Amino acid sequence: MEPIAVTVRGEGRWVLIHRCTNCGRLRLNKTAGDDNVLLLMRLAALPLTMPFIPFAAEPVAEPMAGVNGVTRKPRARKAKT
Repeated sequence: MEPIAVTVRGEGRWVLIHRCTNCGRLRLNKTAGDDNVLLLMRLAALPLTMPFIPFAAEPVAEPMAGVNGVTRKPRARKAKT
């Protein structure tokens, strides 16, 4: 079993989420008073170090090219009367 995450249950009780290294089954285990708080905080902050959505430092501007590199002018809208 390896610890993969931390969650919080009712009354602010921290619970470790373990994954079995053989079958992949997840199990919950309450934290104990003698658990290393620094390691618990590292597990809790782990999702912040690997965001689900990749962020770029600067957005890359793409050329406004259509099919085969031909650009088109936007259509003019007719005014409603």
